[in-house]
Amino acid sequence: MPEIIAGLKLSEGIGFGSIFISERADIEASNREIDAGQIEEEISAYKESIQAAHIQLRKLRENVDEHLDEDSAAIFDAHIMMLDDPGFNEQIINSINNLNNAEKAIQLAGEVYITKFESLDSEYMKARALDVKDICMRLIANVQGVQLTDLTRVDEPVVVVADELTPSASAQLDSKYIKGIITATGGMTSHSAIIARSLNIPAISGIPDILSKVTHGDDIIIDGFTGDIVLSPTEVEMAAYSEKLKAQEEREEKLKDFIGKETKTLDGINISLYANIKGPEDLNDVSSNDAEGIGLYRTEFLYMNRMNLPSEEEQFEAYKAVLSDMDDKPVIIRTLDIGGDKELSYLNLPKESNPFLGERSIRFLLKNEEIFKTQLRALVRASEHGNLKVMFPMVTTIDEFNRAKALLIEEKEKYEAEIGKELNEIAAGIMVETPSAAMISDQLAKHVDFFSIGSNDLIQYTMAADRLNEQVSDLYQTYHPSVLGLIKKVIDSGRNNNKWVGICGEMACDHKSIALLTGFGIDELSVSPKKILGIREYISEIKKTDMEQLSESVLSCDSAEDVLYLIEEHLNLT
Repeated sequence: MPEIIAGLKLSEGIGFGSIFISERADIEASNREIDAGQIEEEISAYKESIQAAHIQLRKLRENVDEHLDEDSAAIFDAHIMMLDDPGFNEQIINSINNLNNAEKAIQLAGEVYITKFESLDSEYMKARALDVKDICMRLIANVQGVQLTDLTRVDEPVVVVADELTPSASAQLDSKYIKGIITATGGMTSHSAIIARSLNIPAISGIPDILSKVTHGDDIIIDGFTGDIVLSPTEVEMAAYSEKLKAQEEREEKLKDFIGKETKTLDGINISLYANIKGPEDLNDVSSNDAEGIGLYRTEFLYMNRMNLPSEEEQFEAYKAVLSDMDDKPVIIRTLDIGGDKELSYLNLPKESNPFLGERSIRFLLKNEEIFKTQLRALVRASEHGNLKVMFPMVTTIDEFNRAKALLIEEKEKYEAEIGKELNEIAAGIMVETPSAAMISDQLAKHVDFFSIGSNDLIQYTMAADRLNEQVSDLYQTYHPSVLGLIKKVIDSGRNNNKWVGICGEMACDHKSIALLTGFGIDELSVSPKKILGIREYISEIKKTDMEQLSESVLSCDSAEDVLYLIEEHLNLT
């Protein structure tokens, strides 16, 4: 009898295959005792395990870089850096000197790091605890001479089921045979999720008891669009999902007709359709989906998943790669946006009781000018290679913007003096994420070159509801009249001052929101590259004049429910 289980969708797609249960190799540190005469022998065994791990990880990195992308391959750069981390190595050597064997010393040092990562509020940083577990398991296995589980031996269509997939195991995934991934734990920022999306392998997580529900070798269907898993599917269900997969493939092929076309409404109004990226590794998706520019380059990913700050040169090369590849298309690069749910453990910042209302984003940068100036200088240097626009995150006052822009101008003038020539002006704008910025947007518009509305944060700050907190998720209301009123005010402020206004976040991707935004007069939408063609198709099917009537109506509604009803009625979705 088939059983349907719902989980958290991490990577879209539909997959069929037999269940392959991937259990972590049974590797545990031994409790054998050593005496003073064995210390050098244990230290030598540890150092040999480090050398072996370097070779193994470099091979994994080369394999991932060849078959996936730089973002996935960079996972192992962080692992290699940890192998060389003086603090990590010192803890292990000290532990061996305290008469712990090499395996036990590795385990104890790992537990310190794992506890530190798991205590952080950020889901991204919590996920890094798995990196430490992976590294320590590899080192212990090397000391013991044990071979880790090898997924490259899979030679038939399977859906991998595991408690969790380590980064090393994830790197062995091959879309030729791996048709889906199901894990008990792990979120959108887990390495298995990142790699699954790179390979277009459907992935689902958040099913704690999944291993007790499945049997190795049984048939299974995974639907990454809905988050559903079908155990022991019938022939009827297999046929139905095969048709669904075929329809999805046909739709993706049809969307290619929109490559090379303008993003324009039925009544001829252009809306710029830009892409959100994490770095140069996303450029293939940007190109293949015909983005008209980069609306949000999230530079924080250059700073995360590593042990230290990126250098000016490293940043310059990353920014230059994107600007050069985009020719003269606009590239909006957001300066470092940390805090809230994004932490950098190596900075050892003080713990805040409410990090979302603390020293995050532009506040952090203005208090840490050397970090800020390094990034600004890299941006200024890169500006020679394309159409750069710099965006400052979470600005709440005019003074914050003016101080940030002054530093940008200062770094630009210094660099111009060094090279003996003037550079083109660099447009500077802000991400509108707080009610305060929205409320004074008419004044801000006299200073900034553009606005980009960060819809996710604007909603949470307006509704005073943490978007990551399930306890108040019912209050995180995208269509609340207060949120819509602020968005309309920002767009009007931009238009009245001849400054263009864009939006990123979930609202930029949702058809109901896009209908409203079109009516409000939004200039630009910034979305995931893979959503561009579908949104271009949708915009081509609506009239701005119709959406203006809808947008005017919703502003007089009393609740989000009323707004949704009006939208669905207007778009004939009821």
